[in-house]
Amino acid sequence: MSIKSPKAQSIISCVIAFLFTFLIALPNANSQINQAGQVKLVLVLVIDQFSYDYLARYKDKLNSGFRYLIEHGANFSNCRYKQATTQTAVGHSIIATGAYPWATGIIANEWYDRRKDKTLPAISDDSVQLIGANGKFGASAKSMNGTTIGDELKMASNGRSKVITVSLKDRASLFLAGNLANSAFWWDMHSGNFVSGSQYGNQLPGWATSFNERHYADQYFGQSWQKLLPETEYNASTRDNYTHERAFPGDGKEFPHVISGGAQGPNESFYAAFSATPWSNQMLIDFAKEAIDQESLGARGETDFLGISFSASDYLGHAFGPYSHEMEDLIARLDQTLGSFLNGVDQKIGLNNCVIVLTSDHGVSAIPEFLKERGLDAGRIDPKSLKTTLDSNLDSRLGQEDWISSFTPPNLYLNLNAIDKLKYRQPDVEAVAAKICRQIPGIASVFTAFQFFSNQVPLSPYAEAAKKNYYWGRSGELYIVPKSGYIFGSEPSGTSHGSTHMYDSQVPLIIAGPGVKSGIYSQSASPNDIAPTISAILNITQPSLCEGRVLNEALGQFSGPPTPLRVNKK
Repeated sequence: MSIKSPKAQSIISCVIAFLFTFLIALPNANSQINQAGQVKLVLVLVIDQFSYDYLARYKDKLNSGFRYLIEHGANFSNCRYKQATTQTAVGHSIIATGAYPWATGIIANEWYDRRKDKTLPAISDDSVQLIGANGKFGASAKSMNGTTIGDELKMASNGRSKVITVSLKDRASLFLAGNLANSAFWWDMHSGNFVSGSQYGNQLPGWATSFNERHYADQYFGQSWQKLLPETEYNASTRDNYTHERAFPGDGKEFPHVISGGAQGPNESFYAAFSATPWSNQMLIDFAKEAIDQESLGARGETDFLGISFSASDYLGHAFGPYSHEMEDLIARLDQTLGSFLNGVDQKIGLNNCVIVLTSDHGVSAIPEFLKERGLDAGRIDPKSLKTTLDSNLDSRLGQEDWISSFTPPNLYLNLNAIDKLKYRQPDVEAVAAKICRQIPGIASVFTAFQFFSNQVPLSPYAEAAKKNYYWGRSGELYIVPKSGYIFGSEPSGTSHGSTHMYDSQVPLIIAGPGVKSGIYSQSASPNDIAPTISAILNITQPSLCEGRVLNEALGQFSGPPTPLRVNKK
């Protein structure tokens, strides 16, 4: 039936015009924020061992860098790691790849190598030479499966984008970078130099060599670390000189701290002490500034990537814990350092042209004695004692043998030769060993390799997290989970991390930049969502093994309609 009414035809024409305009304006599935060409620099800031609640607990002292990110970024208040082992190597690999250890193979900071019969760091690589200092130890990210954000950015730009990472720790810088980066730098405590690996080139860039020639850390030898704030301002912490803190290297447990490491001059002991101070954070920032300036990051018409991992909070946190005056002072100073750095980036590149991510590789447990004083169940599990107890019990049940090849918590490696020699079935020995371990004080759960391999993991609050951490050939025959409040460690003071408990797994996650809607988001999130979200922002392929989700709730739309398609007529 035809419509003859002019009024009706006019209405229909208007509707069609509206729908046409609406459809033209719709962004495609990959265009949830500004076009990739508008992002000049991706800046990923990882603070090693940064407890989730620091931002809230120290809020009245954070008036610079942290405040800017909180006020201008999308703050995910329900962000946690979902794998069982929360260590530096694992966290950085997840941030960069969006994948868990069961895919990347990075199960811990180190694992037992049966072929070499010794425990090796995750970044160990004999085929790579140390560049920038003398040393026999080679390091690379080649043990990590899959690609990183930086790798994908390099491929998407046909190699034109620059990818640079820097940290005090080799494993942090290497796993954050990946294998296609321009450079991954870390600080060598033997020499006091920033170094790299030969996979990124046969020599350091000239600007990095010049930076090393300044002997940056040496200027702090013998200096005193004083409190930044008046004594009455440290109300978020327990008393200074807390009994169960571990003394500052070469010094004591109370402010002020003399930065010497007990040495007579700058050497490895001094560098170890310096690494736990606010000035090692400043050194990283100053090195990163040189990278921005000398490599023209964010100023070449391409999207570049700069990753900075701050290690001081981890070195300091192991000794003094999360409720110490030292940690409170370190974070207050880091806030100022970040503020100055972001101001510099704003002047040079423009923060409105940068995507900034702030997160951590893991949290930390309170000092066990601190928890016990407050009536909570807590304690220390000595790995040597556990190993001795297990070996002795296996001797009495199965026969005299050296039953344990290695115990690098939480992975325990059984002696497979002993099992074969006495003609036992490996699953049976694993089951016996697990039963013994479960009876040791402080142990919450134990999983066996056979359970993982046969997909028969028993119901447990830790089962899913433990499965995400199992990688055949690297994981142990037993995966041992400590109870809440318990840590693995032979030292009688200080604290640690590494578990799946919330204090270790819940971390900050703030994303700021063009197209990101600021605010507090309570939706479930994880650091493995960082890689796919940055990929969506840049409109590039996600890392190859990525398991995370795009944090769509915090992403806006195009600032304008897509560029119209132009077809050249022949």
